[in-house]
Amino acid sequence: MSNLTLFLTLALSTLCFSSYTLSATCDDVFSNSFELNTNTPGCLALNIEDMGMHTVNHGDIFNFQPNIVGEINVCRKDMGHDDVFVDSETGLISWDTSSLTFGRGFHIRIKCSNYNQSSFASMVVHVDKTGTSQLHVAGENGVSPFIRTAADNMQGGDTIVFPDGIYPVSVTGDASYENALKQTNNIPTDGTNDQLSTIISQSPGGVVITGEAHDGIPKQKNAFQMSSTNFVAIVGFTIKDIKRESFTASNGNHMLIEFLGTAGAGTNGLPCSNFIEASNGWCSMAGMRANSGTPLFQSNYDWGHNRYGIMTRSTTASLTRRSFARLDEHKGDQPYGAFSDYCDEAHLSQDNTIFDSLAIAAPHYKNYAGLSAFPATGCENTPSNLAVHGLLAVNNDLSLSLLDSQAGIAHEWDHIVSYDSQATCAPQTNNCAFALLQADKSMNLSNSFFGLTIDFPGNSNTPSFTPSINFVENVVLENVTEENDVGEPPRYLPENLLYFRGKSDTFFGDNNYNQLTSVRRWPIGGEDIIAANMRSYHNSVAFKVGGGTIDIDGNRGATADNESISEYLWAYKDPLIPPLVVRVKDKGSYHRVAWEHLSSFRRINVVGWKVICVSDNNALLASLPETELMYKNLQTSCNSYAVKAVYNSGESAIAYVEEVSL
Repeated sequence: MSNLTLFLTLALSTLCFSSYTLSATCDDVFSNSFELNTNTPGCLALNIEDMGMHTVNHGDIFNFQPNIVGEINVCRKDMGHDDVFVDSETGLISWDTSSLTFGRGFHIRIKCSNYNQSSFASMVVHVDKTGTSQLHVAGENGVSPFIRTAADNMQGGDTIVFPDGIYPVSVTGDASYENALKQTNNIPTDGTNDQLSTIISQSPGGVVITGEAHDGIPKQKNAFQMSSTNFVAIVGFTIKDIKRESFTASNGNHMLIEFLGTAGAGTNGLPCSNFIEASNGWCSMAGMRANSGTPLFQSNYDWGHNRYGIMTRSTTASLTRRSFARLDEHKGDQPYGAFSDYCDEAHLSQDNTIFDSLAIAAPHYKNYAGLSAFPATGCENTPSNLAVHGLLAVNNDLSLSLLDSQAGIAHEWDHIVSYDSQATCAPQTNNCAFALLQADKSMNLSNSFFGLTIDFPGNSNTPSFTPSINFVENVVLENVTEENDVGEPPRYLPENLLYFRGKSDTFFGDNNYNQLTSVRRWPIGGEDIIAANMRSYHNSVAFKVGGGTIDIDGNRGATADNESISEYLWAYKDPLIPPLVVRVKDKGSYHRVAWEHLSSFRRINVVGWKVICVSDNNALLASLPETELMYKNLQTSCNSYAVKAVYNSGESAIAYVEEVSL
């Protein structure tokens, strides 16, 4: 094969992280070289034209054919409601909206690719269930361009789209808060049970709200600090450089927060540099938090400096689903964790992911909390209904969980994968946690895998589980401290977590809020946006456990350059990973099987593919070279397919088995 250089174009203007284009010279050899590139000599660049904004009546079927320039190998949905379907060959978007419980504003984002290139595009769709709600664009037709003013004056149930860009928290002066929602009731204007009021970015992650100092205005204290907000959806914003909390809300009834990215929480300018200073409350804030009410956190992500990444507190019925956290540093003395559900009466943590979290830059905290924590100071004896389903925790230097609640039904943990974690000892008190799970009431554990758990340095023979934990069924252990190996460990960590549990846009207690779906969990929707934000974090003088400072760089692990979060998690145990996107289409005379190539540095190691007919006892249909990403099967008796990647050192297993679709 001749020389080829693959360029990764991150279409990241200073305004947004809405898309990237993978482009290459038109040769047939892949080079592990990723550079900014806007021109591809000799190639017709693959590009999806802007898909615009749309309104559809609830119950109608929405159809949209994107205008795609260039050769398409496979298209897929990257982000969107679970019922959205994208034709794998043409990119046609279709959505039967009849099963939606309520209308609101949504993002749909698609990705199309061929061997050399890929491209993303997104749209906003306003679903109207009332017959009167409307879609508006901020800055047009009398709608204020400022987030606060527009949200204050909107009609209940409407969707306001904010064009991609940088939005300073305050524009005209210190604490003027034109682009913040600052502790004012009913902003945005309340919606109804049938129609949520929605404020949404033009593209996912495309609106960046920043408290950074500018034009003589100092760094701002807060961005979103809301109260008594009901039947409202907040979608697609990124919040950075805030002096205190990035996002807080209280007393919200059916408030939906989706694909919100928060760069942790500030310390209100306090240094928090020693045990005494660290006891100040500002040193221990959560990046994203909802107090009381019935919030739904859906597909959000948090990184940076935090006490907790995403936190619910004293809610009556809350749900955190399909969200991501990475802990970089913590200056305060309060407990430290990624997801926290504090004194909630009922909470479900569903299909969340924690990766690459650090403890070395958290030198002051007194009491451990764990990655998925359920503390209960002051409400230990309040009955609670708490559960964790589908949690994936990989490469974290903290114990998995602490549960202080003592009353109510048993705490349920199901379909958990925890791999490569380290037991926690609090720096101030040397109070040490069990290496994995510690609970003050009964905990039922099932269908889970725990592997490669190690002691805290200098604290040997740490138990992994408290005696109150019941191993109900199918719990696999491999290299877990103080435990014997049990069962057969998986080859790939996520292979037991292929599909989402709980349909999107269902609140706690709704129909199908906790049922297994057929919606694929991999690749992660919007992972390029999540990675770009997390990668940007850098503190060269973070306080270090034991004294001194340490350089904390967000360009590491799952979000490093030339990496893919999904492929990183799949390859953590075994680098010979399969393609995560395979689509099969019935073309009448043949079945069209197409797949995406790998998108990380691992791509260079792939030498070929094997197409498998799963319904025929995994019969091999074809062995193809690495440059071919589509196969036409003329024998249409096969009902389900899979594709393996072939490497010089062996071949992958199967990720998804795909049924034939029209």
